Amino acid sequence: MRRAVLAVVVGAVATVLVAGASASPAAAKTRTFRDQAGDALPALDVTKVKVRNTKHAVVVRATIPDFRRRTADVVSVAVRTQAPGRPLFVAQKVRHPSGWAPVELLAGGMEAVACKGDRVRFAARSVTVRIPQRCLEGNHSSVRIGFGVGGPGSQGLGLDELENPGPDLAVDAYPSLVVDKLSPWVRYR
Repeated sequence: MRRAVLAVVVGAVATVLVAGASASPAAAKTRTFRDQAGDALPALDVTKVKVRNTKHAVVVRATIPDFRRRTADVVSVAVRTQAPGRPLFVAQKVRHPSGWAPVELLAGGMEAVACKGDRVRFAARSVTVRIPQRCLEGNHSSVRIGFGVGGPGSQGLGLDELENPGPDLAVDAYPSLVVDKLSPWVRYR
């Protein structure tokens, strides 16, 4: 009798732990990608990109070991979902002479999408971009991303400079400076 009660209690605890683990935020699908070091100015050189595709948002955190916020003029994240037509969204934050503009989310043909909750956060060694799933047409599937950060003069760069990056380049991106390339798929939750 005692063994039967113990087995029922252990089974109930295991069921609660499994259910709790699958519903927790830690159950979100996360992938980390490495980027080549030394292919841009040290203050803009992305070395790692971590992507979390959670129930409520796609969160992209780029590690830039020698990051200097004053060197950055633009931060951009491209997100492609697995929804029909493979829609592409771009969240960007641009610095103007008067300061940083609010985050702008663009969709498809680069028309602006109204979105509350999208944000870019700067830290000493990283930049984090958060885009709510509801702003990605209610995405509930895998995503591919591209991350970019640019400094002064990055708008006037030619294709040759982008295809052959070097330590003095005022822009860096993962996985590539070429627009059509995105990360491998990151599963949903």
